[in-house]
Amino acid sequence: MQARANHHRLSRAALATGLALSALAVSQLALAGPAAAVPGLTRQSSTGPSDSVAKTQNRACPAGTVALGGGGAVTGATGNIGLDFMLPVSGNSTWSVTGREDENGTSSNWSLSATALCAPAPSGYQVVSGSSAWSSPSTKSHLVSCPVGKVALGVGGAVSGASTSELILEDLRIDTSSVTVTGAEDGTGFAADWQVQARAICANQPAGYERLLDDSVLSSTSVKSVTVTCSAGRRVHGVGAEILGGEGQVRLTAAHAVSTTAVTATATEDDNGFSGNWKVRAFAVCAN
Repeated sequence: MQARANHHRLSRAALATGLALSALAVSQLALAGPAAAVPGLTRQSSTGPSDSVAKTQNRACPAGTVALGGGGAVTGATGNIGLDFMLPVSGNSTWSVTGREDENGTSSNWSLSATALCAPAPSGYQVVSGSSAWSSPSTKSHLVSCPVGKVALGVGGAVSGASTSELILEDLRIDTSSVTVTGAEDGTGFAADWQVQARAICANQPAGYERLLDDSVLSSTSVKSVTVTCSAGRRVHGVGAEILGGEGQVRLTAAHAVSTTAVTATATEDDNGFSGNWKVRAFAVCAN
């Protein structure tokens, strides 16, 4: 286990170094041709029952619209709960979130929310899917790129292979024209093969397009949260989040649009705690 822990620590350190950015960054892409606003954008949210069982919460978009992005949140016994799936389904017209307890379980009740950002399909709308190989490293990532000339509005991801939350959905990263989803085994490891799934929600660049991010403090505090807000006059189209330095012992418990103009990411150490320093990052893709 020490060798695996060292490998995991080095892998995460390398990832954190490679992704090191300023506390607040803006990435804007100028593409050929006029950019248009996305009309009819709405934020749709729903919350399921509060109990102590694995659950999936689906939020359908209004008729005639598709998901541009989305997210989810756990309320309750967060140290034992993992968000395993956050991605568009049903012809990309529904946002689906799954939460499951880890192998230790909990007797406390918890609930699950799903939030979808919906609009009539904008110009160039396309969802590109990809998956990693089935294998058993302690951490793995999968990158999916948008077609040339399109930007990433949102990201969806999942970790598959475990019946309980022994695999952690650590990163749902949005770059200007691609997304990266990273998963990790939890602190006790996982012996079987597993897979990362990634979805890039792409479109022609809308008017006012911006990609924003912000980080929480880097420390060993057990719960951290960070909110990033769109520039004036813009609204959230897509949501992303990352855990940096968590070594498989920190779980995302929220990555969602808390309003039409702001995204919040929250992460919590597992029930055994974690002595290392870590932080959580929130991404917001905004446009007119």
